[in-house]
Amino acid sequence: MVMDLCVTLYVQEHCRFSEIARERVRAALLGFEHVALMIRDVSLARRDGFSVTAVPTLLLPNGTRVTGTPSLARLQKVLAEALGKQPPMANKVWYLERNRVFHGVPREEIEKYAHLFREQDYRPKEIVFSEGDLGDAIYLLKSGHVRLFRSTDDGKELTLAILGPGDVFGELALFKQTHRQTFAEAVDAAHICAASVEDFTDLMGHRPELTMMVATEMAKRRQDVETRIAGLAYGSIKLRLLHALRHLAREHGEALDGGEVRIPIRLSHQELAQLIGTSRETCTLELGKLQMAGAVRVGDDRCFVVHPERLEPNVIERLVSRVFQKK
Repeated sequence: MVMDLCVTLYVQEHCRFSEIARERVRAALLGFEHVALMIRDVSLARRDGFSVTAVPTLLLPNGTRVTGTPSLARLQKVLAEALGKQPPMANKVWYLERNRVFHGVPREEIEKYAHLFREQDYRPKEIVFSEGDLGDAIYLLKSGHVRLFRSTDDGKELTLAILGPGDVFGELALFKQTHRQTFAEAVDAAHICAASVEDFTDLMGHRPELTMMVATEMAKRRQDVETRIAGLAYGSIKLRLLHALRHLAREHGEALDGGEVRIPIRLSHQELAQLIGTSRETCTLELGKLQMAGAVRVGDDRCFVVHPERLEPNVIERLVSRVFQKK
């Protein structure tokens, strides 16, 4: 097939962000016909006539450059604008194939069972399920982010986890007939696949490895929650905030130039406070210190951008001290 257009991705060997970029760019191009992808080592950029200072870097036909590892949805939007085309529609099988629960399951098997999953879009702040609801479904998050939280007797909310694309939630219902013990809320626009407990249980009967994958996800979630609970009990507000930002950057972050990492979730100070178990005012105060030290900033899109290496407790102590010594 003759390709009308070509996009070039400059990468670097043994760079994990380059590996992520390869997968996401390939996925983003699936819906664009007659567009070829050329992957080149960054050492060849100058010979190609380009000055590339960061990897990975994607060069588009209209001269647009995309650096780092933006989300799939963001890549599709940029590509659509640069190529003068409409963004492709999400493909259910493609998303299921890349969900961690289905890792290793052949595509033909996924195609066979894809009809068991219904898809639904959720608006920001829309509730997926509430505490007390019957646990009759398991959810696979395709795009966007979901917050799991509990509500205390005095009306306060404690965030247990913030989930991203590829995560599974509501899975406890597979192993125990129960009512929901948490709330699940869309943080931003989210696209979710859901299957009934009955259908997914039958599916696990045909593919026993799914049971192990779900159990692995449950164990990981529990370990993360236990770590956070220990921090809430013994850690200072500052340490909780540092841990939360590092965790968000590690789980959801997109690499930018200069070692920065963008957290592609629009979290308000109140929502971040709910994640670390403090008041909005205290959270804002601690965030201000981190911003003054250059460890955190707010991007043009209102998402947090962090320097992970500056979020280590000993490092931030020195940075904050230096800032206040100058005053």
